[in-house]
This record gives sequence, structure tokens and C-alpha cells, in this order.
Amino acid sequence: MSEQIPQEIPVEMASTQDNTAKRKHSWPAFLRRWALLIVIAGAVIGIDQTAKMLVIERLKLGQSWEPIPQIGNLIRVTRSYNTGAAFGMLPQAADIFLLLAIVTIAAFIITYPKLPSHAWLSRLSIALISGGALSNAIDRIRWDGHVIDYVHVQITPTLSNISNFADHAITVGVVLLLIDQWRTDRREKQQESAQNAEMADAEQADILIDNSTAQR
Repeated sequence: MSEQIPQEIPVEMASTQDNTAKRKHSWPAFLRRWALLIVIAGAVIGIDQTAKMLVIERLKLGQSWEPIPQIGNLIRVTRSYNTGAAFGMLPQAADIFLLLAIVTIAAFIITYPKLPSHAWLSRLSIALISGGALSNAIDRIRWDGHVIDYVHVQITPTLSNISNFADHAITVGVVLLLIDQWRTDRREKQQESAQNAEMADAEQADILIDNSTAQR
């Protein structure tokens, strides 16, 4: 029987196969990386836009509805709108806030894939902020610069605010982002302290070795 000599695979074909394998392995990682952003931001947009459409269909401007009458004096649904930022701030800057929302979302999309794998809290916060900003931006485009508000919180007879689900998603996202930044700074300081301690121990060990050698 003649012995079969294994054929060598051309370099170009091997390189192509390696690239194909890398792409196959990179797709799951790509999907995992973006899944959180797409799912959370999509959920915020879906919930907020659905609530706004129900409010528009069932309530007149300024009309209220108490889903839980027992706490109706504290929180209820009231149809309102504003042209400012979250929670009705700066009502005369509708166009500026629409542009700011677009720039913010674009910046987050660029930054998102660069986040380290352990920064899941930052990923969650970016998803919440992006979803809230995009939902309010949809309102500004659809309703001539207006944002539909419906979450009416009445703290005192003279202190109240009407906002929406997107506003609260943005607020929670900002808080989570600040918390994650604080955690990152603390982690870096701990790592720096540990490295300094290791260097100090190494220097001390070198000094002891040098002294021992000199005594001999």
C-alpha cells in the first residue's frame, strides 16, 4: 500500500479560514455587547411612547386620572407638555435640547463598545439615558418641539412636577453612571495602593539582601 502524503493547505486559504472562524466567534460577543443597550433602550422607548399615546387618547390637556385613588393626592396621571428639558426645565430651548439629545445619543453609541467588560453598570446607565433621550426626541419631532408629560407628583399644595417615564429613565441612568464612575475611581486607587505596597516590599527586600551581602 502506498503511503498517502498529506497535502499542504495554501497560506491564503488558511488565512481565509482563520478570518472566517474569528468572525464566527466574534458575532456572539458583538451581540452580547450590544444586547443590553438595544433591549433596555428599546424597553424605555416602548413603555414611554405607549403611555404617552394612551394619555393622548384618553385625557384632555390638563385632565387628570388617579389609577390608585388612595395616593391620588401624591401621584396621579395628568396630561401635560413642555418644550424644555427633563422635568420641564428651560422651557424655551426645545430646538437646543433636540440637538443635544441627538449629539448625546451619538456620543454614547461611539463610547459604548469601548467600555471594559466589567463596566456593566455604565452600559446599563447608557442604555437608560439613550432610551429616555431618544423617546423625548421622538416627541419633539412629532409634536413640534413639545414633549408629552403625564407623571404628576404633588408633594405639597404649591410644590408639584409633571414628567414622564423617559425623564425618570434618564435620571436613574445619570445616577448609575456617577455610581459606576465612583466605583471605578475607588478600584483604581486600590490597585495603585496595592502596586505601591508591592514596590515598597520589593525595595525593602532588596535592601535586606544588600545588607546581608555586605555583612558577609
